[in-house]
Amino acid sequence: MLFRSVRKIWMPGIYQGNMKQKGYFEGWYYKFADKNEKNIGALIPGVSFDKEGKNPHCFIQFLDDSGILSHYFPYDIKQFTYSSSKPEIKIGDSFFSPARVEVNIDDKASTIKGSLNFKDITPWPVSFFSPGAMGWYAFVPLMECYHGVLSFDHLIQGQIAFNGKSVDFSGGRGYIEKDWGRSFPGYHIWIQTNHFAVPGTSLMVSIANVPWLGKSFDGFLIGLWHDGHLYKFTTYSGAAITAFQYDQEKLLINAQSGRYCLEIEVNYQAGAELRVPVLGEMQGRLSESLAAETKVRLKNMGSLIFTGTGRHTGLEIEGNIPAKLNR
Repeated sequence: MLFRSVRKIWMPGIYQGNMKQKGYFEGWYYKFADKNEKNIGALIPGVSFDKEGKNPHCFIQFLDDSGILSHYFPYDIKQFTYSSSKPEIKIGDSFFSPARVEVNIDDKASTIKGSLNFKDITPWPVSFFSPGAMGWYAFVPLMECYHGVLSFDHLIQGQIAFNGKSVDFSGGRGYIEKDWGRSFPGYHIWIQTNHFAVPGTSLMVSIANVPWLGKSFDGFLIGLWHDGHLYKFTTYSGAAITAFQYDQEKLLINAQSGRYCLEIEVNYQAGAELRVPVLGEMQGRLSESLAAETKVRLKNMGSLIFTGTGRHTGLEIEGNIPAKLNR
């Protein structure tokens, strides 16, 4: 059992928890857009174990293509099953993995049915000393929240019907990530876009206050996947946020890692209300937009490597955002 638990560190896609926990959550995030970029949405399957262990449940959240409505479908925890060796879960009659999604939801208010297959997924690389997006932080026990990127960008085949309206996502592009732990951070910033003029380019930014041993620090995970290479700007690798500004309308972030400099500019957009975990329970609320726009510039010793504007940006800016970030 101990070996199986430790082995999960190098397999961020599989279910990291067990079925007898308290104050724990785990959630997967699937973002998808059709070929013409007219229909954008997200599916978020997950589990929630309250701190008393009295009302655990599993759920599926759906953010529809309007970007301003979300739908929360709770299930009895007994309807959650998972593989201990593969990144596969089932909630009710719906199935989720990095390669395929089959959704079958039918309650009194809404129906969502269909299947999507994903080709050429591009996860954050896993190595012995750096098991995915968390780097060596993945070895640190009892952190408030862990993060994984299961695919920066991939092609989609398949269809989903929402309340009878069927959308063909074939030829579109998708993104997959996940979070697990106790709670979302006191404040956090999340940015994700993989709709640039250059196909296959994808940006993910996560900045948050990280409590640890009675104190806290500002931690960040930034990954730009471009031209088959991952440019990493992370706290654990010694990168630095060299400029940071947020005025409720625009967010500016400059990050430096060795000879590379990344400049990010995002225009704030309000979005749909999603449920998020607080000590395992899905009691918190945040706003997530799927319609923001992100300008990106990557330089190597001042020489421009890439510049572009990411469309359909997933954006969350929640909590008391600091005027500057502290290491």
